[in-house]
Order: sequence, then structure tokens, then C-alpha cells
Amino acid sequence: MYGNLAELAHAALTARSVPGAGGARAVPVRLDGTTRAAVADTCVRGDLGFAVLLHRRKDGFVAEELYTSSRGDDGAWAAPDHLTGGVLRFDPTRDREIANVLRGAPLAFGGEYEMELYTGRPQSDEGYELLRLHELLVTPEASHLEVEDTSPGAGGASVRTRGAPASRFAVVVCFPGERFTVRAMTGDGAGARPLGDSWELTGPDPVR
Repeated sequence: MYGNLAELAHAALTARSVPGAGGARAVPVRLDGTTRAAVADTCVRGDLGFAVLLHRRKDGFVAEELYTSSRGDDGAWAAPDHLTGGVLRFDPTRDREIANVLRGAPLAFGGEYEMELYTGRPQSDEGYELLRLHELLVTPEASHLEVEDTSPGAGGASVRTRGAPASRFAVVVCFPGERFTVRAMTGDGAGARPLGDSWELTGPDPVR
């Protein structure tokens, strides 16, 4: 077991950077009687990485914590910083409680955060930009997620696919002016089909 949550976040991002390691699935991804902390999901945008962790508190409630880290020129992740967190209103280890939150929908809103972080991009203000982080709860019926870049000027960017998180939590990070269409999917290849409606996720308005 990892000494603290920051170490767990660092391990998750490091595992994601290793080809074939399976990202967040390379470290514990379930909360149960013996595993008190787990990686819910990771998201990497350029040299910025984000990890959502779940942990069971001493009072029995489950809380989520969001960490971020930056990747150096050598490809190694720095020690993660804690961004935010809080107690969940349901237990993500119980299928019935997940179903109550989803209410038959393929995706449910799990949380939204805005924060100014150092990106170093040319369009940033002295290296800093306001980012928007979306957390979604995904139905257990989904085999994967489709993420389509529908930002203005994206020019019909191809649809990216990613595996549905084992924890049922997904995090999507948007830079200013970005827009993504997210769909929960089931099936493989040509037989894949969407489950219900898609979700539109947007970043903050760009600074003019």
C-alpha cells in the first residue's frame, strides 16, 4: 500500500506513461475492506497530468481527491500537488447506489472545477491558463468512451476512444475555448453503438 495519496497519484501517472502498462489499471482501482485508496481515473494533456483518487475515510464515507503533476524534459512526473476534494454523496463500490445516481442514463455529472495552472503554452498569460475539469460517472454497461474534439477550428478532428474507467469515474480536462463531445459506448469495431445521449463538455472562455 502506498504511503499517501500523493504517492498513489504519482504511481498512476507514471504507469500511464509506460506503453502497455494500462494507465490507472496498473495500480489498485477498487475500494473494498482492505484497499482503502484507489485510482479512479487519470487524464494527461501535454505535460500536465491529473489523477482522481477515491479513499474511504475513518467514518466510512468515500471521498474523492484531485491531484495534478507536470512532466519534465526527462519524461518523469514531479511530485503531485493536491488541487481539491470532498466527500461523495454515494458509495461508488455499491452498484445499487451508482444506479440511483445514473437513473438509467449512461453518464452523470460528478463534479466540475476551474483552476488556474501553469501550462507554458504560447497562448497562455505568462505561462498560466484557466482550465476546467469535468468529472463524469459512467454506466457499468459502457465498454468505452468516445471523445470527439468539436472545438471551433478543430477541423473535423478524429474521434478518440478510451476505455471506460474501472472505477466508473472519468475525468476530462479542457483548455480555454475547447469543446468535447463525450459518448458512452458499448460493443467493438463496427458493432459499437452509443448508450443514450452524448455530453458536451467545454473549457473556459478564451482570454482575448
